[in-house]
Amino acid sequence: MVFYEALITTKNTATKRNLTDLMKNVSKKVIGAGGIVRGIQNHGVRELPHFFKAKQTDQEGNRYYLRGRFVSIYFDSSPSVLKEVQVELSMSEDVLRQTALRPRDKLAVVNGKNPKKNPYLARALEEELGKEKKGEAGLFDTNLKFF
Repeated sequence: MVFYEALITTKNTATKRNLTDLMKNVSKKVIGAGGIVRGIQNHGVRELPHFFKAKQTDQEGNRYYLRGRFVSIYFDSSPSVLKEVQVELSMSEDVLRQTALRPRDKLAVVNGKNPKKNPYLARALEEELGKEKKGEAGLFDTNLKFF
């Protein structure tokens, strides 16, 4: 199996339900063919470099978009399943563009566990180390009992 990252640009007006259904359908295709979905990341709404043209006008009559929502889905599958995923994405009215990539490093892309590259993780680790020095219970405290 090959590790893929599918970067999807959708309409910024797409509903949460439509996007959730789209991601579920893609995930079902991958899992149904014996693949593994490693993660889905919503990168939020961003400005597009130029007008992106939709396949059809929406209910308000918009066909060209200057803002779009970027979503990445990371999965392991065969190349034939990738083609099925691309067909699924191209049939969706909410998808403006799609690209499938083969990242070089699987875990660094999916997990983002490198504190040097992930400022949020670095800040959380600094706070955790500060709490340990003060003797407070932190997020990563293994001595906590929940039951």
